[in-house]
Formats: sequence, structure tokens, C-alpha cells
Amino acid sequence: MKKKIYISAGIVAFFPILLVVLSITKGKTSINSVPGSCTIFSASVGETVLFGNNEDYYEPKTYLWTEPADSLNYGCVYLGFKEYSHQGGINEKGLCFDANALPESRINPHSELTPPPSYEPPYENYMIWAPILILRKAASIEEVIEIASRYQRKNWYPNSGEISYQLNFADSKGDAVVISVDENGELAFTRKRKGENYLISTNYNKANLENALEYPCRRYEKVEDMLGTINSENDLTVDYFKSILDDVHQKGIFSRTLYSNIYDLKNGLIYLYHQHQFDEVVILNVDEELAKAQFNVRIKDLFSQETVRSASREYIWSIVLLCLIIIAGTGSMVAVIYYIKKRNQKKYGCKSSKRLTVV
Repeated sequence: MKKKIYISAGIVAFFPILLVVLSITKGKTSINSVPGSCTIFSASVGETVLFGNNEDYYEPKTYLWTEPADSLNYGCVYLGFKEYSHQGGINEKGLCFDANALPESRINPHSELTPPPSYEPPYENYMIWAPILILRKAASIEEVIEIASRYQRKNWYPNSGEISYQLNFADSKGDAVVISVDENGELAFTRKRKGENYLISTNYNKANLENALEYPCRRYEKVEDMLGTINSENDLTVDYFKSILDDVHQKGIFSRTLYSNIYDLKNGLIYLYHQHQFDEVVILNVDEELAKAQFNVRIKDLFSQETVRSASREYIWSIVLLCLIIIAGTGSMVAVIYYIKKRNQKKYGCKSSKRLTVV
């Protein structure tokens, strides 16, 4: 009897741990995936224009790659996952974007518009994802809106007629827009308001609050409070943006901050941080990176071994802690069940013995 109980307890304890490991090791990305929570914001005062992003997900292998300019396209630097899975980027003109995940929402295809172009080989079977097409062709928010409106919505990669993200763009002039889908399935453009220094997006639709993974959002409110204290150009610094990203970074196993980036859109600079280890920053110049023409550079390889090890240790300990919690919870549950069963056996077993004696 005891052996069966121990075997059952072992199975119950091992199964959730197995699920954790499989979820971590078998995470898949696709050409247009927009995973995780992510916190995105931009601000501009005077001649300073900054854009910040926390990339939150569980897939640990993150990359940087470039697309040098040609006669038709601006040069672009991208951040994201392997297999051409862009999550954000900046072009040589100081236009940038990143994406927030949302629940699925219907998007109207507008088949009467011009079909969008396709990627170059070996991805010629895929239409160029909308933000990539925009980053290659646009230098301002006005151009972003024009290009987004020009084509059929097929290159938004609607799954059964629905999409599950919104896009946050900012340009070097300080303008910004969040592109999402409204309740009628049409593209909605939420511009930075006149008189406001910033624009924020997290995981609720700026044009349709019913379409939300989290609303109200603690991260959004925190960023808004911190950006609201910026009163002059001296207040708007990379260090201050870093402190905001640090305050809202995620530490969960299934959605943690894999990298953080700050774009200086006036000066064409990228400030990059690995897995919320904000003590070390890698500063990249967009023009210099485009000249290198690098493809699929692991983000962690840009950092010191000390930073990489620190991030790994923190992640491993979070997995160990979760497993211990699962084991402890399972053990407690089994102990309670065993206690109740023994008590019932003692209680009802004694009564049965007495009745048998009388007979």
C-alpha cells in the first residue's frame, strides 16, 4: 500500500516538473511571432529622442542581425529570435519599432488594395511582415501610416482572419504611433498627443481596451508615472530610461525579460542589456553595425562572461525554486490524502471488526 502511494506521489511530483522543462526547451518561434508581454515606450524633449523596450518571453536564444541599405531599402538593425523572427529594430534614418502581444482580434483583409511584396530567398514564400516593410521604406511616422494603409492586410499574418499584437513606432523627430486593430477590424493609429512627451504600450490594445491580456496594467502605470516626471531635456537620459526598464522587467520562467534595448534615435545608437542584467551595457552604432553586415549574432556573445553567468544562475535558481515549490506542494497534498485515508481506515475498520464479532 505504502509503495503505491510513494509511486503515485512521485508521478504527481515529476509530471509538472517535466512540463516546465519541456516548455522551456521546446519553445518555438515563427517568422512573425510576437511573444511575451513586453513594455515599450518613447519620449522626446528638445533634441533628445529615446525609445525603450523590454523583450519578455521564455525562449533564451536571442539574436541581432542587420540588413544593409540598397537602392530600394534603408539599412536596418534587428533584434529578435533565430529563423528571421524579428521582434524589433531600428533603421539608418532613426525610425524604430517593437511589438506587444495581445489576444487575437479580427482584421479586415482589404483585398481591394495592393498585395504586399515578399521576402528575398530563402523566405520568398512569405510576404514581408508589415513592420519590416515599413522599417525598410519609411523615415517618419507619417510614412509609417501611409505604408501601413497602402497594402492588403495579408502581411500582418492574420491567423484565421485575426492578429494578436500591436506595433509601437517612433521616429527621430520625436513623433510616435501605436498601430493596432480596432473593434471593427480596421487598423487604428494612436498618435502621441500634442503637448505630451511620451507614448507607451504594453499588453492592451490602445484602440480597443476590450482586447487586452492585462488591463489595467501595472507596468504601464509605472512607466507612465516615471515618464511624467520628465520636465526638461536634462531629465530625459539613457540612465533614466534604463531605470524604468529595470523597474518593470519580468523575472518569471515562462515570461522573463530576455533583453532590453534603448534606441537613441537622434544619434543612431543602441544601448543593449542582457536578461535584465543592467550593470553592463553594450553600446552599438547603427551605421557601424550596418557596415559589418552581420547576421544572427547571439546577443549574449556581446556581453562579458560574468554578466552571462549571472543571468544563467538567476534563471536556473528560479527553475529550482519552482520545482521545489511543486514538490513541496505535491508532498503536502499526498501527506494530507494519506492522513485522511489512514484515519478513515482506522475509524471504519474498527466498526467493521465490532460488527463481525457480534455476528
